[in-house]
Amino acid sequence: MIWVPRPERDDWLTCRDPEVVRSAAVLASASAHWLRHTAGSHMTDQQVDLRFVRDNFGHASIATTSAYLHTEDDARHEAMQERHRIGWTREV
Repeated sequence: MIWVPRPERDDWLTCRDPEVVRSAAVLASASAHWLRHTAGSHMTDQQVDLRFVRDNFGHASIATTSAYLHTEDDARHEAMQERHRIGWTREV
């Protein structure tokens, strides 16, 4: 990773590492709603009690909170990918 001064502003630095730049681009396009979904999913990934997640989100019902959580969808998708991967090969 290389940090270099930006010519137009000496007090700012910019990164030339392509992976960091890609990650920053994803975050730049993130909305508050997306960050809320992500936070909820991360809390449940860490086995935080759903009542605490509900309270942190200010929801009256765990059913409302559950709509924010993608952990089950992600786990189901990952399990299907592992078990039903097509072994495509290309012969040259």
